[in-house]
Amino acid sequence: MSENMLTEIQELETVFNTDEGTVKAVDKVTFSLEKGRTVGVVGESGSGKSVTSLSLMRLIPNPPGQIVGGKLMYHSRSKGLVDLTEVPENEMREFRGNEIAMIFQEPMTSLNPVFTCGNQVMEALILHQNMSKLEARARTLELFKEVELPRPEKIIDAYPHQISGGQKQRVMIAMAMSCNPQILIADEPTTALDVTVQATILDLMRKLRDSHDMGIIFITHDLGVIAEIADHVVVMYKGIIVEQGSVWEIFSNPQHPYTKGLLACRPPLDQRLKLLPTMADFMDESDSGEMIEKKRSVTEAIHDLIITPEETKKRHENLYDQEAILNVKNLKTYFPVREGLFSKVVDHVKAVDDVSFDVYPGETLGLVGESGCGKTTLGRTILRLIEPTEGRIVFHGKDITDIGGDELRDIRRRIQIIFQDPYSSLNPRITIGSAIIEPMQVHNLHGDDITRRKKVQELLERVNLDPGHYNRYPHEFSGGQRQRICIARALAVQPEFVICDESVSALDVSVQAQVLNLLNELRDEFGLTYIFISHDLSVVKFMSDRMVVMNEGKIEEMDDADMVYQNPQTDYTKRLIAAIPRGDLKDIEKSYLSRKLD
Repeated sequence: MSENMLTEIQELETVFNTDEGTVKAVDKVTFSLEKGRTVGVVGESGSGKSVTSLSLMRLIPNPPGQIVGGKLMYHSRSKGLVDLTEVPENEMREFRGNEIAMIFQEPMTSLNPVFTCGNQVMEALILHQNMSKLEARARTLELFKEVELPRPEKIIDAYPHQISGGQKQRVMIAMAMSCNPQILIADEPTTALDVTVQATILDLMRKLRDSHDMGIIFITHDLGVIAEIADHVVVMYKGIIVEQGSVWEIFSNPQHPYTKGLLACRPPLDQRLKLLPTMADFMDESDSGEMIEKKRSVTEAIHDLIITPEETKKRHENLYDQEAILNVKNLKTYFPVREGLFSKVVDHVKAVDDVSFDVYPGETLGLVGESGCGKTTLGRTILRLIEPTEGRIVFHGKDITDIGGDELRDIRRRIQIIFQDPYSSLNPRITIGSAIIEPMQVHNLHGDDITRRKKVQELLERVNLDPGHYNRYPHEFSGGQRQRICIARALAVQPEFVICDESVSALDVSVQAQVLNLLNELRDEFGLTYIFISHDLSVVKFMSDRMVVMNEGKIEEMDDADMVYQNPQTDYTKRLIAAIPRGDLKDIEKSYLSRKLD
């Protein structure tokens, strides 16, 4: 190994022993990492990317997991060149955190809710650096300043629930950096974050990498993010590396159909498409599980799906030549801020502040903005899941702001909602068939349970799920499949209007493309009208006819989706657009060449 080489993973094999046999999660994986460089490991859920990183840290639970082959060569500061597969468990603790640190995907579940943010960073310093509590606190404050946390002297004594998602991720980065590691493993560190927060986290990680001359293994399913930070890219599929090379090589000339599919699945910003390309456009599987390549380029796949400006204009003329299905007029939703012994109201949080817009039959109205801008509260207020403070909600000419009882129940049948997290939306103790049939029973639809069961099976088939899985439980499905179940449940009561609240934000880009395509197909097939809520402007642009940009409870701007992107009117919208990871070849080439010269 060269002097700059930090680790060389050689022919790594990791398996899991299950009741159904041995599953090879990582199969002869080989790549290396140098000082001051970032290796991006990309692939869908189940590709083996996280298991590879956990294997490097020797965190695979045994049983059921086990490293059965290969070497994990690591250049330690204190012990020189070692093979981590041969290091005893008690000695591995010297490497973990101290020399190899990890940032996990979901900071809220990674941080202990009963300890302050400062205490959790101080613990690592006391354990690995033998610092006193006073020294550890001073060093933690320095780290919080280094990761650019606002008001570090307050956040050090704050609990995780008292700070935002982006701030929690910065605390996790500070914890990982506390012992000045040589290798930082970042496992999907920006997946659930707004694009603007994501951009600041990526910028922070670049600064820390360069200032500390460390190596980063950055794991994600989004090649757009990889383009922003990686020098070398490793593409994984079903436990194997299908392609690897410099970030420039992977983006300018992808060789494997899986890589082409990952690149094409991302919603393009410069074109409007009928449907997003999916993996099926580039590869298929035989009955024996072998990959069958379809000789298509990304450009070819996208070319067949482009919507012309004339087609868009004609669609919009037809849409807006109708009476609006929903009118939101001067809507306000305020939450009281209470203080003192008697919980006196001292202020209000203006989550939705004087918002007005119309939605037309068959339209998809996109609602975009950062976390806390009020978009989710607005969606739930329209459904009366949160009561409005002031204003009117008019559906089909009827003011539904003050209705109740059977009238409100009927409105909630006609206006459905698909939530962000499909797993928490489904009761884990009842089968998916029962979950879908239940709203039919509540609203007394389709006569009897025999007819309803047939309807459920039809719906499962329509959302591309096996009707034979009627009696399975939510945990037996993937994230994308669970979201399809939630879509089927929303359709079960024959709604006219569906509010999609961050319904694809937690999905892999390829699965996200499939779900977005499905939503568009269902809209046209069933004559549905959507409000599509997301913090991802590229996804909202693909889905929407018109786009509403929200900030601090107010509408920043509202216009045709393409116009908002091409000609944003406010600084806030410009900032949102600038933060989108593009994977632009000119930017990649410029960054790659500058890094290559360093």
